[in-house]
Amino acid sequence: MRRAFAFLLFLSLAWACGDRPYTLETQEGLLGGEEMSYDGEALVFEGRACLEGKGFRLEAPRIAYLEAEGAFRAEGLRGEAEGWRLEAERLEGRALRGVRLSRGRLLAEVAELSLASPPEGRGVLLTAPAYRVRAERAAFTRGEARLRGFLATPCPCGEDLRLSLEEATFLVDTGELKGEASLGLWGLEVPLGEAQVDLNRPPRLESPLVLSASETGGYTLGLQGFPLPRPGEEVGRWERRLTLLATGLTTPKEALLLGLREGGRGMEVRLGHGAGVRAFFDDLLFAATPSPPDADTPRLEARYTPRLSVEGAELRPFLRYTETGRAEGWTLGLEARYPWALREGPWSLGLDPGFLLALYPGADPYLSLGGALRGGYREGELWAELAYRGRWEPFGPRNRFAFEARPEGQRLDLALGYGALEGRSYLENPLGNRLVGVEVSYQDRALGRFRVGWREGSYPEWLLGYAMPEPDRSCCQALWLAPEVGLSQEGVSRYGLTLRLYDGCFAYELKAQNVLKGQYAEATEFSLTFALRLR
Repeated sequence: MRRAFAFLLFLSLAWACGDRPYTLETQEGLLGGEEMSYDGEALVFEGRACLEGKGFRLEAPRIAYLEAEGAFRAEGLRGEAEGWRLEAERLEGRALRGVRLSRGRLLAEVAELSLASPPEGRGVLLTAPAYRVRAERAAFTRGEARLRGFLATPCPCGEDLRLSLEEATFLVDTGELKGEASLGLWGLEVPLGEAQVDLNRPPRLESPLVLSASETGGYTLGLQGFPLPRPGEEVGRWERRLTLLATGLTTPKEALLLGLREGGRGMEVRLGHGAGVRAFFDDLLFAATPSPPDADTPRLEARYTPRLSVEGAELRPFLRYTETGRAEGWTLGLEARYPWALREGPWSLGLDPGFLLALYPGADPYLSLGGALRGGYREGELWAELAYRGRWEPFGPRNRFAFEARPEGQRLDLALGYGALEGRSYLENPLGNRLVGVEVSYQDRALGRFRVGWREGSYPEWLLGYAMPEPDRSCCQALWLAPEVGLSQEGVSRYGLTLRLYDGCFAYELKAQNVLKGQYAEATEFSLTFALRLR
């Protein structure tokens, strides 16, 4: 009787599965196939067997339907669910197991996906261009995915940096994620309130910790640009930033810098050496330094510097009142540049002319002309580039203040490359302290980058360098080294080492350099810097 009733439900036309010779309406949707049989327990559809319901369509070599239970059995399924391409290992009852969903650059692995409308998944692992996401539950629709028990991390391995949300809404087309979130860093949890994330781009997260040292500048230690998130902001693109920085430690120039910035607005207070205050409001700046550390630092400054763009030209007019140890008064000026580029086949040409004009009441004006010209050729593995940039002061160095000074200088660069081999030569500032140099480098994915160069300025110097190959992002632990050394006729002229330690989420960098003999006025000193960045 049941079998006869099932045959009465066969339809000849219905939805996309309706073109099969045999079809059956079920509670979940339309079931069809080119062949149909009954094994005593289940109706078996074979030959382009399909199951189609509201928002999904599945195909498999064989689909069995247990009428008494209203359940299905199938393996090796393919199809679509709410606009997501779908592959599943098997269909059991009313749920898909071992599901892989893809849409654009998004990939999702789901332990279990129901045939409900919308489909609901358990044990979700979502891979986006910039994040790895896991969620306890997810409901997939054509425009969005609703996630519960959610955790996202930009780390290639581990979850030292993570974003946790109880519930989140993910807009599939834009990659935007919204929800009440907390940010986890190592063992700390920082509540963010309502937050946004773009899963298509990595967060701009840089370490606010500053640690550096040099013989002449002493130690610098503190926080610079420490984020203070506000509800609704995108993670990693927080505009409110705090600075608490100690500079010149162990020297007579010790100072403490306190600052708060939100976008283009903020204030800074400097205590100790060069004590003063700065306040800026977008294009406006006010600054006062009662005891300037040098004759060029303004005791008092008020400045208005808007930025304009007209038909591709970049304009920066400025109006400024300044009092320094050398001069005081008003400045009316304009700085402009017009970048232009052309590409035709393998050839490219770039031109970037510009100037700065400053007018002083009752004094001669200051004019600086500058520009860059670049030509290039690239065909397959062969490429070449010739570049020139220069700046001239046709009336001489008549600037009254350091703010608008654009000193003269020229540089000519020639670069050639083929595959892993690259050569460069340069001629810098031929009108003054002339520096000429040649450099050849070879880079191999397995061996790293080898570099040898020669330059002559105030003395001839050989430069040798090596950099290990960058570790693959899938490597959870890696060490990277880049030593370099300079040699003169008297022996070692400089040496340095950059050391990076990669873990599953961050790259910790320590850079040390010691200049024993500088070119021209180059400072001879030892310097040490520490940096931390997201991988």
